Amino acid sequence: MEIKKNVLAYLPHHIKPYGIGYAAHSLAMGMNNHLLVSELLSLKSDFAKGENHVKETYPTDWIYRVASRFKGEHHMIKKAEMKLRVISERYEVVHLWPGCSIDTVKYIKNTGAKIIIENINCHHKTSISILNEEYKRIGLDDSYNIPESKLIAENAILEYANFIFSPSPQVTNSLAGAGISHEKILNTSYGLDTDDLISTARIEGKSHNEFTALFVGSVIPRKGVHLLLEYWQASKIKGKLKIIGKVDSVMKAVLAKYEADPSIEFISFTNDLNSHYSTADVFLMPSLEEGSPLVTYLAIGAGLPCLVSPMAGDGIIRENIEGYIIEPHNKLGWIDKLQTIYENRQLRMALALASRQRAEEFLWNNVATKRAQQILTKVIS
Repeated sequence: MEIKKNVLAYLPHHIKPYGIGYAAHSLAMGMNNHLLVSELLSLKSDFAKGENHVKETYPTDWIYRVASRFKGEHHMIKKAEMKLRVISERYEVVHLWPGCSIDTVKYIKNTGAKIIIENINCHHKTSISILNEEYKRIGLDDSYNIPESKLIAENAILEYANFIFSPSPQVTNSLAGAGISHEKILNTSYGLDTDDLISTARIEGKSHNEFTALFVGSVIPRKGVHLLLEYWQASKIKGKLKIIGKVDSVMKAVLAKYEADPSIEFISFTNDLNSHYSTADVFLMPSLEEGSPLVTYLAIGAGLPCLVSPMAGDGIIRENIEGYIIEPHNKLGWIDKLQTIYENRQLRMALALASRQRAEEFLWNNVATKRAQQILTKVIS
């Protein structure tokens, strides 16, 4: 009988049923099998009740609330890292999501555990180059800067890592560009839950009067929303563009000229994201820099044709199957594909059904199973 190997994931967040914390939870729980025990340590988890593989720094609700109010994030993360150090020696592999200090990474390395780093976005060497150029292009006074100490820490942590999970080809390229050996990179993805899938019957029976395009994400330069608004207006499509996400203060002046446009709706917050996905006709995301955005997985689960930049869809969307991948500054390309999807209902339905079928490949359990196999065959072996 084979002895099970133990993996501990660590993310110093309050894990909730959305966002990157939900991704970390879904993957950690999904990797449990007859050869692997996979657990997740966080500050607090909404999934802790009845889940043996969830570990919390603050398991008692009232203590967590008091610490949040009076101690502050720095103190809470320090306590989480102390717990991580204490328990890490029980595990053959420690899987670190963003937020772990370099000192704790060194400590874990010295225990003999294999370290996997989760690189949720491109290496900062790539993001700084892209975003500095974009800030200048749109006339923002402040450039996009990362403290030198953060860059040094990022490189040091990646150096200590035995392996790095890369969720997209774009992240892999950025790591290679920063001098990371391909042998250290484990190519993977993120995913979605079965509850995020819309039935094909519902997709085929979709009927509403107004063509609706959808963007979901923070309204910041990195997401390319300013480009999308320009392309939407230039396309002269008779329909509605919904921008769902909080508008960052740096973008308010840039977006001011679009606020009076009746074809554009800004929605800063919603408790019912699924209803917007299920009634949309196309998903749009011209991001300049990403990792592998969870909103794109939700879009294919909802059976939406996708017009995305390489950063927003590479590894998820296949050209002319689920949609189109267009460079974010290719204005004519975006306008052309927007108009094509708007005018050609038959094409729109074909792309929609292909998206829904593609989504099955990225269900969390499927992605987690592949990750578990990578750990067993490449990390531990």
